Amino acid sequence: MKTNYYVINLDRSPERLAAIGADAATIGIDLIRVKAVDGKTVAPEAREILDESGFRRLHGKIPMDGEYGCYQTHIDVFDAFLASDADIAVIFEDDVQLTPALLPALDRIVAVDDWDVVKLMHHRLPAFRAHRSIGGGHRLGTSLFGPTGSSAAYLVNRQGAKTLRQLLVPMQLPYDVALERGWALGVRVRHVEPDLVAGNPLTQQSLIGGRKKYAAMRLAPWRRLTTLLFRTAEVVRRARFGLSARPKR
Repeated sequence: MKTNYYVINLDRSPERLAAIGADAATIGIDLIRVKAVDGKTVAPEAREILDESGFRRLHGKIPMDGEYGCYQTHIDVFDAFLASDADIAVIFEDDVQLTPALLPALDRIVAVDDWDVVKLMHHRLPAFRAHRSIGGGHRLGTSLFGPTGSSAAYLVNRQGAKTLRQLLVPMQLPYDVALERGWALGVRVRHVEPDLVAGNPLTQQSLIGGRKKYAAMRLAPWRRLTTLLFRTAEVVRRARFGLSARPKR
């Protein structure tokens, strides 16, 4: 099977591209750069994939420029992948650090058809349910609680990409939250534990926005009631999804 390795990179971040490019050269992979959409340069009326009212209703916040740019760029990566002849895409944001353990683990993941999307990095991974070992002390499985955060590194097969490309538009949640909703998307989302890639300490500062800016986008409490209902339902649906996936024996 042919695998394409994509890296998302803003024009104004050449140092990030250089850092991940050096890692890629060390482990022997060729990266395909996808120009990241700079949300600051896209006027609100030009954000064609954004359902702002839906975002406010489900996420309880006003979408930030960087969140829109991130989301649009990952959709662009799906378009590039589906236009290629590759069977699998490994997608990196440019602030991750690649290690020699990555390629052997990917080979063992793709050897078994029990996934459509596999997250390789998380901000948190609570209530992990292991399905199988992929060697090197790493396991593949599901998460019964979340969101797990981060869309900085994941792989996707063609069927998964086709489905995500269709169902992730319009944008109603931040991309990292939307990506792992296998119960809603009809794709087999899996997680690697522990993470197979790490944040690069030289480049990992977020370009989307800091915590203070993120908090400032939060709607008033009475306007977040729909968000509370949505998140409560998501807890149940995620747990059912995670438990319904059968481990490989």
